[in-house]
Order: sequence, then C-alpha cells, then structure tokens
Amino acid sequence: MKKWKTSLLGLTLSAVVLVTLSACGSGNASTDEKSGDSKGFTLLSPDHSADHPKNKDLWMWKEYEKKTGVPITWQETKDINEKKNLLLSESQLPDAFYQVYWTSDELVKYGGQGMFQPIEDLIEKHAPNFNKLMEEHPEIRKSITAPDGHIYFLPELSIDPQIMGLTFRYYINQEWLDKLGLEKPRTTEELKEVLTQFVTKDPNGNGKADEQGWYMNSGELPNSFEKLLMAAYGMGTGGRTGIESSVYYEKDGSMQLTLNSDRMKDVWKYEADLYQNGLMSKNTFAGADGDKWRADAANNTVGLWTWVSPEFIGGSVQEKYTPINIIAGPEGDKSLVINGPVGTSGLVITKDCKDPGKLLEWTDYWYSQEGSDFGYLGEEGVTYHKVGDKNVYVDKILNYDKGAQLGAYQYLDNVYGGGYPYLNPNQANRDIAQGLEPIKYDDFNEDVMPEKMLSPVMPTPEESGQLSTIMTDMNNYVEQSRVKFVTGEWNFTSDWDKYVKQLKKIGSEKLLEIRRTQYERYDKE
Repeated sequence: MKKWKTSLLGLTLSAVVLVTLSACGSGNASTDEKSGDSKGFTLLSPDHSADHPKNKDLWMWKEYEKKTGVPITWQETKDINEKKNLLLSESQLPDAFYQVYWTSDELVKYGGQGMFQPIEDLIEKHAPNFNKLMEEHPEIRKSITAPDGHIYFLPELSIDPQIMGLTFRYYINQEWLDKLGLEKPRTTEELKEVLTQFVTKDPNGNGKADEQGWYMNSGELPNSFEKLLMAAYGMGTGGRTGIESSVYYEKDGSMQLTLNSDRMKDVWKYEADLYQNGLMSKNTFAGADGDKWRADAANNTVGLWTWVSPEFIGGSVQEKYTPINIIAGPEGDKSLVINGPVGTSGLVITKDCKDPGKLLEWTDYWYSQEGSDFGYLGEEGVTYHKVGDKNVYVDKILNYDKGAQLGAYQYLDNVYGGGYPYLNPNQANRDIAQGLEPIKYDDFNEDVMPEKMLSPVMPTPEESGQLSTIMTDMNNYVEQSRVKFVTGEWNFTSDWDKYVKQLKKIGSEKLLEIRRTQYERYDKE
C-alpha cells in the first residue's frame, strides 16, 4: 500500500461522492457553446430546509441558473439515505442524485445493473476542470474507478489537508483549562486527569455539579471520540478510511481487523473507565439529542467533545473550545484521524438522464477556482465584501442568530455539511470569511500522518454481496456489545472471548480476507 503521508499534504479528497453538474473550461459557467436549448435537469437531494431555504429558493442556485441558462428542478427528500434504495424502483428516476450518500458497494451494484451511468468516457470532453485535477493527481482516478473499469460518480476534492470535514479532532473547553490552571492534555492519561478535574472542581463557577467531561448527543461515541481513541491505541495506521473499514496495520506490517483486536479491547476499557467514573456524559447512549447537547454547551456544562469542525457545536459557543488533533496512547501511539485521497458519498447520474455530458458541464464549474470561490463566498457586494485584502461575509451573514456558518448557508451551498462535488476552498479562507482568525495547529504535521493512508476501495460484485451480509449483522452486534462493555453490564475478563467468538460466527475472518484482497488489488493497479 502506497504511503500517502507526503501526497496528502498536497492533496486530500473528502470522503464524498456526489452527483452534481458542472460548467466547462477554466471557470466559465456559460453553456452557450453547448446544447443551445434551456432544457434543464431534475436533481434529487436531501431536504435541508430545517437549516436553509429550499434549493429552488436559494440565492446561489438562482444566480447559477442566470449564469448557465440551465434550470434545475429540485426534488428534496427527508431521510433520503433511508429511502434512496426504494427510489430506484420507481419508473422514472431523477437525472441525478445530488449530495446523497452511496457506499462503494451500492455504486458497484447499481452501476452494474445499469441504474447509474458510467461517466469515464465523458469527463475529458465535458469536465475539463475535473479532468485536469485527475491528470495532476492520478490517485483521484484510481480511487474512483470501479473494478469493472467504470466511474459512477464525481467526488468532493479538498486540496487543503486541514479542511474541516477531513480530520476528526478533540475540542476542549479552554475557559475551564485556564480557570483550573491546566495545560492541554497530550496523552490519554492526561486527558483522564483533566476530565476528572472538569467534573469535580466546578470550573463553570455556578456552584452546581453540572459539568460533564466528554459529551455529545447520544449515539455519537463511535463516530468521533472512539475513532480518535483508536488512533491513540495503535489502530490509526490506515487513516480514517482504515478505521471506518475496520482494519489497521500492525507494527509488523500485517493488516488486521480492529473489531476483535486486543487494542479495541483496551479502547473500550478506557471508555468504560471514563463512563463509569462520570467522566463521560450519562447521556452517551440515550437521552440527549443534538439540540439538548448544544443547549447544554450554551449553558457552559460541556468540557470536551469531538468532531471535524468547531461550528458543529453552534456559533455562539464554539470559540470557547481549543482543538487538539492528536492525543498519544499508553504506548506512545498517535496519528491523525484524517481522510485519505477519496471517499464515496453521493453525486451520481442515473440511467434516465438524456444528456449526461451537459450535466457534467454544469457541474465542472465547481472544480474551477472561480466556481470554488463562488460556492462558499458568493458575489462581492451581495454576500461578501472586501476588508483590506480579505474576503469577509456581509453583516447579515456574520450577525445571523445561529452563527456565520449557518448565516452563509441561507445564501450558499458549500458552507455547511459535506458531500458537494466541488473543489473545496482553503480552510483559512473559510475562517476569514466568517470573521475568524484561522486556527494555527501545533500538532498537525507530517510526523503524525498515518503510516499508510488507505483509500476507499470499490468492491467487486461478489465482494459487495458478501460485505452487505456480514457488515449488517456485525455492525448491529458491535453496537450492542459496545454499550454492554462500556456501561459495565459485560465484564472484559469473562465476556471478551465470547464477543470475539460471536464475531467469528458472523464473519470476522471473511471480512479481513476481503479487506486484504481489496487492498492487494488496489496496490497492483
């Protein structure tokens, strides 16, 4: 497996695949030289209307239609990821799925069935900006090409490796550290000590024992905090994609499964220690949705949380928290939990699109520098203005009651969440636009890059079928087991071997065999 430590610092592709459409050439969104008519497209996307206007009413899409003359009919659907497979059985599909998450297995399956159109032969002519990026970074093409030789999606690209959305981080309450005279923790043992003082020393000063150590909305533990701890316990050697694929590289270079390893046992022991000693929220597994968590944070009761970007906790309190990229484990293991070159998520052109080339032209604009800037900044004098040599959002965005990021989301698309088929802007420029000082990390460098940055691998149809069966049962069992071990219902001495045996029955050995085969194939391509 090729090491991505150096190349990642020059190019990082966010783990998302989506179906959008792009304009041609060096940032020119005009379609005058294309089909010549104003026939548009129907795009199916998630319904984000709880956080921003419907897409048909969003300022950016109205402006882009003026630029291109291509009208878009948006079909916005709630709970799209639960409904997407049913939608494929309908007689008439949308032209494309936009910002809809598709796994590699699903892309291969539905592409092979003819539900999704292959686009590899159209890219050079109709997506010159994207094609140029593939020529400059050959790993892009390698990562998005299925075993059948086809490309079924366009990815979100991120040149800046510090881009929010790529790297999971700890966010620790700096006000509490300062009040208690504590330094940022650098090891898991120091983290436990800091959390102990957070919950026992009343750092919010209200005289109540209401401080919580690590706290996020219920069910979030394995999505962020646990991944960071896995890196601290030696399982981050394949990067974030390795962790999310349930594999890592041991010190002897062999690929191993995370779920049944003694290293995972130690991670869960650490989590159990925190939970059972009140250093993790009592609502870790139930009782707190995102709104409750953010409200508690606004009341200054959250000591530590984990995610990819500070805005997740809400614009009113995010500046209280200092990011930490890595914390070393008991054996000194440490690595960034960062995405590799590409992942999948959801921009796919369906079989019912009559003009996929024109759709690619519509999308390609977002892979140019001009399109990238327009996607997060908008238009000077309307959504941003110059402050010296800096591009900063206008006051109506900066002063939005839910924060500048959501303020920009009332006008623009590529400012909140992920899964956009764009070339993402530099993270420092995003921060400046929101009126923030760019974050300067003291623990983000090549020395802490994962040893072997794995990329998502497109499975063969046979692998897809096997993985679908194994992972459904395994994920359910692991989720139930995590709760029992961490809460103390199960004992690590008497129950761990039973857990490992059940994983074997479900298919842990077959899973490891498939992963090894996939990455051996990837290395040979």
